[in-house]
Amino acid sequence: MKSSIPFLTALLTLALAAPLTAQTQPAAAVKTVEPVRLAYINSSAFLDEKAGIKQLVKVAQGLELEFSGTQSELSLLNEKLRTIVGELTKLNVDPKANAKAMAEQQAAGQKLQQELQGKQQAAQEAYNKRVQELQAPIAAEIGKEIRAFSKEHNIDLLLDLAKLGEAVLNAKPELDLTTDFVSFYNDRHK
Repeated sequence: MKSSIPFLTALLTLALAAPLTAQTQPAAAVKTVEPVRLAYINSSAFLDEKAGIKQLVKVAQGLELEFSGTQSELSLLNEKLRTIVGELTKLNVDPKANAKAMAEQQAAGQKLQQELQGKQQAAQEAYNKRVQELQAPIAAEIGKEIRAFSKEHNIDLLLDLAKLGEAVLNAKPELDLTTDFVSFYNDRHK
C-alpha cells in the first residue's frame, strides 16, 4: 500500500502540470484604438416646423395639403359609419319590431366599412408613394451632408438617437449636435 502512494502523487502532479504546459502559448496581441470623437443627432427633430430642416418641413406641409381632400373624404365616410352605428343602437331597443330596418342598416354599414377600408388602403399607398418620391432625394442629400458635417467637425462616429431609441441609456447633452447639423444643412440648402 505504501508503494502506491508515491505513484499516485507522481500521477496527480503530472495531471495538474499538463494543463499548465499547454497554456504557455502567447496570447494574441490586442490592437490599440485611438480615442474616438463621438456625437449624436436626433433625426426626428428634422421635421420640426420651427427648428427643422426647411426642405423636409416644406415637403411635409405640401403632402398634408395634397392629401387634405382625401383625408376629408375619409373623415366623412367615418362619420357616416358612426351614424349608422348610432342608428343601429337605437333600433336595437326593439329588435323584433325593427328587424328589417336593422338588417338594412347592417348591410349599409358593412358596405360602407368595406368602402372605407379600401379607400384608406389606397390613400395610404398613394401617400407612401408620394413621400418616397418627394423625400428620397432630400434624404440622400441629408446623408451626404451628415458625412460632410462629420468631416468638417472632425467627428469619428455620429449616431442617430431617433434610430437607436431606448438603446441609449445616457448621453451628455453636449454631444447632441442636432441643431448644429440642421443649421449647417439649412445654410447650405437655402
